[in-house]
Amino acid sequence: MAKSLTEKSLSGMAWVLADKFGSTLINFVVNIILARLLTEEDFGIIAMVFVFFEISTTLVYSGLPIALIREKDISEEDKSTTFLFNLAAALLMYAVLFASAPLIASFFDQDILEPIVRVMSVNLILASFSIIQRTLLERELHFKTQTKTRLAAILISGIVGVVMAFAGFGVWSLVTKFVLMSFLDTLFLWIISDWRPRLIFSMPSFRRLFGFGSKILATSFLDRSFAHLSKVVIGRFFSMAALGSYHWANTFSNMVVTSLFQTIQRVSYPLLSKLNTDKDALKKGYRQVLRISSFVMVPSMIGMAALAEPLIIATIGPKWTSAVPFLELLCIAGVAFHLNAINLNMLLVLGRSDLGLALEIYKKIGIVLAIAIGVQFGIIGLVIGEVISAYVALLINTAYSKRLLNYSLIEQLGDVKATAIIAVIMGGAVYGVDHLIDAPAFLRVGIGMVVGAGVYFGLHIVSRSSEMELLQNIVVPKLRKIFRKSPELS
Repeated sequence: MAKSLTEKSLSGMAWVLADKFGSTLINFVVNIILARLLTEEDFGIIAMVFVFFEISTTLVYSGLPIALIREKDISEEDKSTTFLFNLAAALLMYAVLFASAPLIASFFDQDILEPIVRVMSVNLILASFSIIQRTLLERELHFKTQTKTRLAAILISGIVGVVMAFAGFGVWSLVTKFVLMSFLDTLFLWIISDWRPRLIFSMPSFRRLFGFGSKILATSFLDRSFAHLSKVVIGRFFSMAALGSYHWANTFSNMVVTSLFQTIQRVSYPLLSKLNTDKDALKKGYRQVLRISSFVMVPSMIGMAALAEPLIIATIGPKWTSAVPFLELLCIAGVAFHLNAINLNMLLVLGRSDLGLALEIYKKIGIVLAIAIGVQFGIIGLVIGEVISAYVALLINTAYSKRLLNYSLIEQLGDVKATAIIAVIMGGAVYGVDHLIDAPAFLRVGIGMVVGAGVYFGLHIVSRSSEMELLQNIVVPKLRKIFRKSPELS
């Protein structure tokens, strides 16, 4: 018997959550060890290389895999055409980065960037070999397989990175960890997948897929480029040590974003794409996505901001306390992140990737202005500018959601109002308790989490919020049913 849409969604979400939380936890533990063995400059150098790598990765993916997921039926020509195009794009981008490595090193006045850029860029080619295997698994909501391969790759590469750091390899332990993880993930996907590329390139397939995917490519390129603009400015005009602290603040704030929201997005996009002709059903689906994601995202961001200082000290050590103000500000921006991403996701599901591109152009102009003004007041001013631009972007994104799906900013804020109010009360309680107790950092974090969870869930239960009712009456029973049938999940 076919699973319902809700059950498929929760089944996929359960495995993607296992993937995201598992990979985040392993990476976090590994990076905590590495943070105590390596220097701020080492992490700053890797953060700088990641800027160029992530932008290049966006160009390699080119939007075609997302177009494949959205298609009702795909042929062998579609798959092989996408594979060959992405492989060619990866080879081209590797050549560009290889040739540009001396210029990058000179721009940031860091000679070591030249060999590191050339080695880490190999990941572009490695990742291109598993794009179709990963896309086919996501299209069919087979997230369990991806979870297994990814966790294995992260664990093995993490162990190798830590061993190299203990042996004194410095920043190269981070480089090796990164490249090895990508190689193993690709290798495992090839072993478990039956699909193999053929030397078929269909121009009609390419035109059809690229017609939709090109807008996603341009949108993603703008988004990734400007998302890293702060890092480029910090690395160029301040120091690699400052960039290392900013990188760690980003790492902490992104733990919730990557573990939770990307989970919801990966599962909801292929599912809600099937409803793109029924706007009433689509709006209802997005309202549930927004409410559930906010139920976890908002308190997580506010709670992390309240516990920023003891969290940093207890995990990566007192030498990283310079990251505390960055983390507090980025958590405030993180509250708006998932709202922005959900609204952009709506445009893709509705097939309006052209509007997504236009929105990104408008928003990036705002980001440049905010950072240009903020940097006049130092690094903190720059990050404040980043926070302000996130909320300005929300105003722009929701304007189109109202027009296309009749889901305005006022209505969205109404859907998350109860969660936001309770989360702010919880944050105040956690901050107050943390500043009243005199204890080791790890104990302060533990007490803060207990207090936060008690206040947050307690207020939701007392107020009988719709989010708590949704969890108690639908989500929890469905998840229990899913895990009782876990051998059937894939």
